[in-house]
Amino acid sequence: MDTIRRALRDIWIVFWYRLEINEIDNSDCIDMDYSLYKRWQKKYEHQKSVAFAFVTIESVKSERMLVVDELQVLNNRDKGKGLGSYLIRQIIKNAAKRQLPVSLFADPGGVGGIRFNTEELTNWYGRYGFAKEGGKLVKRP
Repeated sequence: MDTIRRALRDIWIVFWYRLEINEIDNSDCIDMDYSLYKRWQKKYEHQKSVAFAFVTIESVKSERMLVVDELQVLNNRDKGKGLGSYLIRQIIKNAAKRQLPVSLFADPGGVGGIRFNTEELTNWYGRYGFAKEGGKLVKRP
């Protein structure tokens, strides 16, 4: 039942929002920016993303990892709609294609108000398969 509910929510998100992934290959790492925009706003007309994630593929202790530097849903009115869940699933899917683990810190700070405390945020990421490794959370392929 949760799988069906998640699929329906993803269809709703894809219908109402447009996902853009920009990938920049630097010499020592790959930067990827995920941005969700409202679908019916014209591009480049002062349009701001409603949710975003900054991700880097880099070597951490001689292991290649996809590191989530930041993931935020910006406004309180957009929180609780599944946008952050959609972004983290897209990041996990991208990492799985590359056979890379995903690493992040559960830091509840951000723009637009804090929705979760650290423990709640750790549990939220745990629903997507993240486990504590040292001071960070890691999801292995």
